[in-house]
Amino acid sequence: MSKDDWYRNKEWNEEIENKFFAKLKRSRSQRDQYIVIQAGALNKIKPKVSLRLVDYYFETRKESFHDVSALLSRADALLELGEIDEAIEAYKCVLAAEEEFPSIKSNTYVEYPYIVATRQIEREYEFALETLKMHVGRLTFPVDCFMWYASKALIENNPEFAQKALDAAEIKKSGFRFHQKLGLVGEEHAQTVKALFKINT
Repeated sequence: MSKDDWYRNKEWNEEIENKFFAKLKRSRSQRDQYIVIQAGALNKIKPKVSLRLVDYYFETRKESFHDVSALLSRADALLELGEIDEAIEAYKCVLAAEEEFPSIKSNTYVEYPYIVATRQIEREYEFALETLKMHVGRLTFPVDCFMWYASKALIENNPEFAQKALDAAEIKKSGFRFHQKLGLVGEEHAQTVKALFKINT
């Protein structure tokens, strides 16, 4: 067992929880980070546990350095649970926290608008478009470009942006020398690709 497995559990039960908090109790300088890492490891698998850990982090944290990651775990867990309205607000909290801590970034700048666009949450369209415009300079991977252009295309029903998104989906190499498969558009975006073809025809 790796020495850091205790705060990267992919399963959760009473025994694992007891061991986690026993180890955590003996931790000092990095305890906040360990809580957040564990919450992130569970936000898609055990979202309710992840939410409990995030709440515990905010109740006990010594500083706010890991707030962005904790808020992102909360948003992802809420989305997994189907709590869409709460998830949207949580993603917006992530964006606000990134403004407070500009050295800490996540993919929320494309993920939030993408959720808004693909789920047709019209009340969020204006802020989603503002978010896309504000962060266009951060686009790095093909999947980032895909989500950015797809969000614009779906919200504005724009064939030009739909084509740009489809072009990004066709990229098979990331352009990074040692990580050619990193950041490519995967099968999880298949439904969006179909929607983009309809806009583009």
